[in-house]
Amino acid sequence: NHAAVVRFAARGTGAPGRKRFQAPLADPYATPNEQAVAAVDVCLRHVAAALISGAEETAAAAEADLAAVKGADGGRALSACLIYLRDRIGVPRDMSQPAAMNLRAHLNALIALC
Repeated sequence: NHAAVVRFAARGTGAPGRKRFQAPLADPYATPNEQAVAAVDVCLRHVAAALISGAEETAAAAEADLAAVKGADGGRALSACLIYLRDRIGVPRDMSQPAAMNLRAHLNALIALC
């Protein structure tokens, strides 16, 4: 599932789908930005590590890796990808409400570092 979630998040800076839907966050035909996939992968691995080990344990490594993958735009594109994912976590479709809140909190922490 990791690769699919990474590509899904990379839609944040990808091309929107041709077909539009009434729901503002629905865009099943969007395409991911392939250039963002590697950086998004790094970020989501840090989110997973923070969920398992705690944010304090993983903060230094996350900051160092983010500095390396932010890109020429200073992290705006990476931030857009993480926001895209955060805003589309479905409850109860994807996970329980407490799990979604925890995941969104860790995504927000990484977004703040971008």
